Amino acid sequence: MLTFLLFSTAAHAQYPEIDEEPYLDPAAANEALQPTKRAQSTQAYMLGINYGLNPIIILAPALSLSMYWDPLVLGLEISDSDTIGIWEKERQENFGTSRFSGETQFIKWFYGDNFYLMAAREHRNIKLWSRTFNRHSGKAKFDMFVETTIASLGAGLLRFNDIGFLSIDIIRYNFIENQSVKIVEYWETWTETVGDRDRLDQNIKDRSDKWIKIINAPTGFVVTFGIYF
Repeated sequence: MLTFLLFSTAAHAQYPEIDEEPYLDPAAANEALQPTKRAQSTQAYMLGINYGLNPIIILAPALSLSMYWDPLVLGLEISDSDTIGIWEKERQENFGTSRFSGETQFIKWFYGDNFYLMAAREHRNIKLWSRTFNRHSGKAKFDMFVETTIASLGAGLLRFNDIGFLSIDIIRYNFIENQSVKIVEYWETWTETVGDRDRLDQNIKDRSDKWIKIINAPTGFVVTFGIYF
């Protein structure tokens, strides 16, 4: 029995390994599974569109223009509901005549193969026309223009393929730089009918506080896809 086992082992060793695929180039397979560089070039222009949890781009996906210069990505995101808006019917029903827009300047720094840290500066605008506060005691009509500038730090993942890319900003932590609400009144009858406009001013303040809270909401899970060249 021992002689038979030794003979079988020696005979099997004379044949090539059956686990190896004769039609597969090991070097090419290893490069595909574990690429040595992120993209075909260390420098490239990137054009894409992004969408995610952000008070502006959730209604108006952003156009993303950036430049990859290993290990950095520098770029600009532009969003405007009048140009690339979605949920138009829902926006009209919930917010009336309105416009949501924003602009973000960002830099991403790769830390590892696909993981990156990022810093951004974002300017957001919400314009709300023809707001009213009508009660038996008085009426008023006005516009609201809400603006904020935010600095943010975050992290995400980015992967290149042959001609395109996909990135995900997992989270961005906001640091508010400045914010403002501008009110343009058309007319009001509270002063004449009641003798003061305290209720109107309080309503405007409550609305302003609500919209400041909305416009300063954090950004998270923003997906960007596009091409590079």
